[in-house]
Order: sequence, then structure tokens, then C-alpha cells
Amino acid sequence: MSDGESDRERKLATELGIAKFAAEKGFSTGEINKALESFRELRDGNGAPVEAAPVFPLRWYRDLDQVTPRAQVVKGLLLQGSLFLVFGESNSGKSFWLLDLSLKVAAGALWRGRRTCRGMVLYVAAESSYSMQERVAAYRQEHPDVAAGLPFAVLGEAVNLLNAESVEKLISTIRAAESECGERVSLVIFDTFARSMPGGDENSAEDVGSAVAAADAIRAATGATVGFIHHVGKDASKGARGSSALRAAVDTEVLVEGTAGKRLVSVTKQRDLPSRDLFAFELRNVVLGRDEDGEAVSSCVVDAADVPDAPAVVRLKGANKVRLFAALKEWRSANPNAEILSSIELVRVAKAQGLDRRRRHEAVSSLVAEGVLVATVGGHLLVTEGFTT
Repeated sequence: MSDGESDRERKLATELGIAKFAAEKGFSTGEINKALESFRELRDGNGAPVEAAPVFPLRWYRDLDQVTPRAQVVKGLLLQGSLFLVFGESNSGKSFWLLDLSLKVAAGALWRGRRTCRGMVLYVAAESSYSMQERVAAYRQEHPDVAAGLPFAVLGEAVNLLNAESVEKLISTIRAAESECGERVSLVIFDTFARSMPGGDENSAEDVGSAVAAADAIRAATGATVGFIHHVGKDASKGARGSSALRAAVDTEVLVEGTAGKRLVSVTKQRDLPSRDLFAFELRNVVLGRDEDGEAVSSCVVDAADVPDAPAVVRLKGANKVRLFAALKEWRSANPNAEILSSIELVRVAKAQGLDRRRRHEAVSSLVAEGVLVATVGGHLLVTEGFTT
């Protein structure tokens, strides 16, 4: 049998199969013939083209043998295209700290001895655009060597991340700004998170999730690293204010502590980079001019400071506390990549040491007071450095 005869046999068998199936389902002879005619048109390419259904792109195992290192906006701190959060108390200087970092990125200059990837920075000053202008003016006054054409821009109004049109307008604004300055966007910062979701509830996982989805859309459209400035909650040990969905979504989380003198900055979460980085800074007053009454108009700039020396090693005492501490160190060794010790896991570890409910509560409370266990969203951070038995 030739190839042509074999092909005709296959086509005929397929048509007979369709006809038999249709007859069993009660189709009339006219309906069967019409169905066969449509089938032949599609099979032979004579009918209207059929559009393939949209599908998500997949990366197969065979193609996953090569890993290209991701670009970093700030070496060891911020990955390109990531989502990050900087939070702290009011007047902690968190906006000043992030502004200083942002201007170094715009200049492609070293920040705290770390390389930065130069690019355009868009700072959405939703809370106080005039204060931001003063802060940038103070920076320019203290850094006269920085070129005036730095690719850094301030948007002096809130962008509603819960509104699709507002997000699309921001993306269009970024595109236009890139064309104007001739640089690709590197950082987009929202100051603050709460002001960027007007009418939304920061305690609602749904509203927070919608705001994060908007940030994801901005990242996908522009390739920028997107950051939120946010406030700490009433209980600082529980992290940033509002729904824990925000902490779960970000790649990098940074806590700024202190409201006077030396401030401490700690990296409390990193998804893909080493965590536990510590920085310190102080705010220095800069006089910008005089008002009509002759009083000084001023702002501040950030000065890097030395990180405080680590406290002396603390020796833990108490049989139950020592037993639980030893067990937690073993848990850490067995789970080196775990960021948080959940409450359920903590109880399991304590029970394995034969501690009843009362002794378990006392031992855990004591380790919290010592600073070995730090309450946070989802459980506790375990700190074993600086403690011994």
C-alpha cells in the first residue's frame, strides 16, 4: 500500500468513527453530513483558521541546567525586579535612609561600599511632596559634585494601587520619563504604602493583595525594583502594620529602629539573598535658607554611622531554659533555611524535651525575655548568636 493510499485509509476511518459516534448520540443523517463536511474543511485547511487557546509559558527540566545570576540594584541587598519593604516608627528616618540609597542608585555610585546598578529612580511622594523637595535640596547642597542631570524624579501625588487606571497611568509616566532622561527605570518607591491604597484597608489581606498585585504589574511592565515605605505596628515585635500578606509578598524587608541619635537598620527578611545585614545612620541638619522672619529653613541628610558593637555573650541559666535552648539550636541546624519558627513547631520542640505546659510556657517566656526568641509574624525569629549555656 502506497503512502497516499494509507493516508486515505486513515482519513476514511476517522470519518467513519465520527459518523458512528454521532449516530449513537441520535444525530440525524443531515446533521452527520454537515458535521463531516466541517471536519473535512478544518482537516484539509479549507475552513476558517482556528486560533490556539492561550497558554502559560513553561520551562522544561531539560532547559533548567543553566542559571544566570540576577542583576542587583544594590549588591547584596536589592535584586533587580524585586519587591521590598522598609518600615519603622514615625520619625525614625526611614524615608531619609531610603532616599539616600535611591540617589546613590540614580548616580550609579557606591552605597555603604556596595556597588549599585545605575538607573532612573521614581519616588512617589504620596505623603509630603514638599518635604521631599527640601530633602533633595539638602542632598544637592551637601553633594555639589553630583551632576544636576541625575535620573531621579519625584511624583508629588499619590498613585492609587487599587485602581487599574491609576496603575496604567503610572506605567505610562515611567515610559515617558525613561524617554526623557534616556535611562531605564531601576527603582520605583511608594512613600507611604498606606497613602498608596486610599480607601483600602491595610489590615485586609484582600486589599493588601490587590496593592501587591499592582506592584507586580509595575515590575512586570518596567523591570523595576519596587519598594514600599510603611509604618511599624503598635507591637513592634510583630513587624509592619497591617496584614501579614505584605510581609509574605515582599522579597526583602528592612526595619529602621530609633527616633533620635543613631538609628539601626536591620534586614529582617531576604528571599534570595543573605539576610541579617545591619546598618546604622544619623541625621544631620542642613540649613537651606531663611524665611521672611529670618528663621532657618532646614532639612536633613543621612550620615553613615558605625553599627553598635555586638553585646557580650549572655550565659543562659535554668535547667528548662537551657534544655529548650539546646533543642532549638539543633532545630536550627536541621532547618538552616527556615526564617521563622512557627508556634506549632516551637511547641513540638519543647514537648520533645519532656516539658509540661507550665514549664514549657515559663521556658519560652524566659527565652523571649532574653532575646533568643523574637516574636514576629507567623511565629518567632530564633537568635542563637551571642548566647551560651
